[in-house]
Amino acid sequence: MKRVSILGDSISTFEGCVPEGFRVYYEGARRRATGVKLPSDTWWAQVVSGMGGVPWRVGAYSGSLVEGAGFPAGESAERVAALARDGVAPDEVLVFMGVNDYGWGGAAAQAAGRGNAVPACLDLADVEPQMPGLADADAAERFGAAYERMLARVRRAYPQTTVRCCTLCPGRVADCDRSTFAYNLRGVPIECYNDAIRAAAARTGCAVADVAALEFDYEAVDGTHPTARGMRQLAALVLHAMGLADDAAVAATGAPRSQRSCEGPCVGCEHAASTGAAWLCVCRR
Repeated sequence: MKRVSILGDSISTFEGCVPEGFRVYYEGARRRATGVKLPSDTWWAQVVSGMGGVPWRVGAYSGSLVEGAGFPAGESAERVAALARDGVAPDEVLVFMGVNDYGWGGAAAQAAGRGNAVPACLDLADVEPQMPGLADADAAERFGAAYERMLARVRRAYPQTTVRCCTLCPGRVADCDRSTFAYNLRGVPIECYNDAIRAAAARTGCAVADVAALEFDYEAVDGTHPTARGMRQLAALVLHAMGLADDAAVAATGAPRSQRSCEGPCVGCEHAASTGAAWLCVCRR
């Protein structure tokens, strides 16, 4: 069976499944609140099963960006090394990262905002505290460069491994009958980040599971972190993007069609749920 490792953030974490010392979102009360109670409830477990594989290493760290000066940034050597187990490389790596880069607007904003996954090598005494606002105009380009460095590092470490990159898709607050995703949180639209993922994958010879292109939402407790139902929806979308599931499989999960409400930035908008350090990808329009 294929050995499949995951390179991700909080959406891919689960208590007892990530390397020791990695921050976890799906633990304790959050497992009960979301209904994601077992490893088999996660999106990655369902995707790996649909691939006919076995989970090898879940190298996911809650709150982490791709971009960063060191661990736990996705581009760091430690994150890439965590994809192997007992010296054995995975046959495939699924990458699902970038929402924190989009949410913060970049690594500098994460550090200034004192995020919970700031690289340990940074001396925050030298970084003036500041609440994040609009992202720099080149935020997506910087993200794309970091994403490409991350993929290049994975390819160098595991030259025989197939790498598949998932684009970022919108979550929808549970029980809402319309889309709630904030598509332009800090003035650089989410689609710019997805274009950066596609371009980085192409330049490094990696495959893309273009979930965003399917234009479906998944159910999430806070607009980002999937519920158990949202995990099933996300898994079906990833498998569909990989050519391993069809429209009927997505429909069976009840995944709703995305509905973009506006194009303007959320910073300064009365309908934005939060754009500060405790940001939410939620529009209440």
